[in-house]
Amino acid sequence: MSRCVNLDWLEVHCTEPLREPRTADYFAGRGYMVDVREYGTPVYNEMFTILDTHGNPMIEVRRSPKSQLMAANMCHLRFHNSYCYYDDAADLMAQFIEREGFEFIRISRVDVCMDFEKFDSGDDPQAFLYRYIERKYSKINQSDLTSHGKDTWTAREWNSLSWGASSSDVGTKFYNKTMELYDPVMQAYKKPWIRYAWMKAGLIDDWQKVTRSRDDGTIYTPQIWRVEFSIRSSRKRWFEIELDGHQRTKKGKQKYVQSLPNTLDVWKRENLVVMFASLAQHYFRFKYFKEDVRKDRCPDKVLFRWKASEPIYKFGNEQVVAATKLDKPLMSLISKLRAYRNSHSADDIRTACNVLLKCMEGEQLRHELNYPFRSEELLVLRQTLSMKAAGNRRDCVVLMNEIRQLLKLNDKTIEPF
Repeated sequence: MSRCVNLDWLEVHCTEPLREPRTADYFAGRGYMVDVREYGTPVYNEMFTILDTHGNPMIEVRRSPKSQLMAANMCHLRFHNSYCYYDDAADLMAQFIEREGFEFIRISRVDVCMDFEKFDSGDDPQAFLYRYIERKYSKINQSDLTSHGKDTWTAREWNSLSWGASSSDVGTKFYNKTMELYDPVMQAYKKPWIRYAWMKAGLIDDWQKVTRSRDDGTIYTPQIWRVEFSIRSSRKRWFEIELDGHQRTKKGKQKYVQSLPNTLDVWKRENLVVMFASLAQHYFRFKYFKEDVRKDRCPDKVLFRWKASEPIYKFGNEQVVAATKLDKPLMSLISKLRAYRNSHSADDIRTACNVLLKCMEGEQLRHELNYPFRSEELLVLRQTLSMKAAGNRRDCVVLMNEIRQLLKLNDKTIEPF
């Protein structure tokens, strides 16, 4: 089956240099074309869009916070939707951040999606949606459900389902993308970059007309459906996967969770299928519904089949309880210290603040990992100790770095605090 896997949203949280704020005038002086909006947002005073050399929107900048509780140099950068469909979107964002002197803090939102006409199982997506609504199937994980459709006199027509609580890091959406792209007023399809991606993936033959030829030569407009995962995390380099079950703690029942890395490197083109497949295995998983039968005893409804070359992260092998939030005084101290640092230009003051912030942010990141030592960290340490015990005379740091590269771990996973 033809598939088209892409990013559909990429937004990062950064800070800009205090001594030379990245205003619209700054980018205009750098030779960029800039489209300035007359008003800001509820959070930021300024908002403008940087255009590419062809005059097309490239990246949206929101800066100059309205609240004094936010650092004065805090800002958000968001790729225009068309740039998310570039093969090297994550790399382009990283290059822009470095080239223009921003400091990356975290990914505030990233959406990864897959478009297809049929499931790998051969199921028609529209028919599957109706069978799910009729409770022929039941979904595992994410019990909060929102549906969209059209209620006519003769029938109800469903075209979209969304799962996930607003407080969760991951939201799941399943909908008819062909229908969404069509503008009935203009009688045309929007977002040509998505249609062009469909053509490159083999979903359609004509990206302008959105048509495809059947084996018998007849032309038709395929109904392309999309499964989309939207990841929003307040943590710097991680997002949480909610696992089955709860554990009782002093503060009551808490869900089991597992953390996954969330950096720009993770969302490079070569990793997208693996990340999507891993999320789908957990958040787009269904069972045949049987009355009075436990869900773990009901057979799976298989929709996607992944090749051996498309490894999937298995969630739930190590269940850890969701960490409690950091004490408010510590979080407040971090925020105030950042604001104090950003209000001074003297190098000695900024250096002293940075030393303190590194210690406190290390504590914050360690807390956000939900568990101080994950299985990957223990594997690296265990392998290093084993090699040293066997007589390997190489430096421990060198050995750990090699093992880290072998496991493709993020530096922050193993960095000592």
